[in-house]
Amino acid sequence: MNKTKIDWCDSTVNCVYGCTNGCDYCYARKLNKRFHFIDNWKEPEFFPERLEALTSKKPKAIFMDSMSDYGLWEIEWLQAVDKAMAENPQHCYIFLTKTNKKGTKFKTPNVFFGKSITQGIYPGREEYFDFLSIEPLHAPVGINFDLLPNLRQVIIGAETGNRKGKIKPKKEWVDSLVKQCDKHNVRVFMKESLRDLMGSDFRQDQCIWYDMLNKENENVCWKYGLYKYIYKW
Repeated sequence: MNKTKIDWCDSTVNCVYGCTNGCDYCYARKLNKRFHFIDNWKEPEFFPERLEALTSKKPKAIFMDSMSDYGLWEIEWLQAVDKAMAENPQHCYIFLTKTNKKGTKFKTPNVFFGKSITQGIYPGREEYFDFLSIEPLHAPVGINFDLLPNLRQVIIGAETGNRKGKIKPKKEWVDSLVKQCDKHNVRVFMKESLRDLMGSDFRQDQCIWYDMLNKENENVCWKYGLYKYIYKW
């Protein structure tokens, strides 16, 4: 399990590397080019042994596909991940996709599914994601909240790095998203990449997975030098 600079989770566990989406701004592909996790980024590979990291006893919010897109995973990979998560209910698990797959193959209750978008009006049809990740924000975004009945959180971030053609968001784009979210009682979490742009309007509402995680932490007992977790899900 790896510590992460991603400010809306505690750790990452990546059992799949690679993606076929082909985004110009993809940080994961750049990391693979540097560290050579897999040979061909466009051919995702599964590393089931990395799921052993989930046995960590301390409850954490874990981002499970920072180096891939779970919507592109093979069904066998999804099943293996679901089994590992079910065996380790002390954590909350977070997934992101650019596809329309919410993860209906997962039976684990403490899982949060997000949709990654960068601009435009979204969605065009009813979808059931728990949160949106609007990062990098490349243009104004309009959210059809009536078509997102499960939406409880919006994460907003600017593009980082030095990519040629890098787009810097405008403050009014972020202000518009905040206004939309406040109207529908949806939480807003701005990434650190927006702190300078937003100034005094910078905002980080508690992420929804910490509601569950913090409640679980209240039930942690210290006994004989070991943690004992009392699950109430």
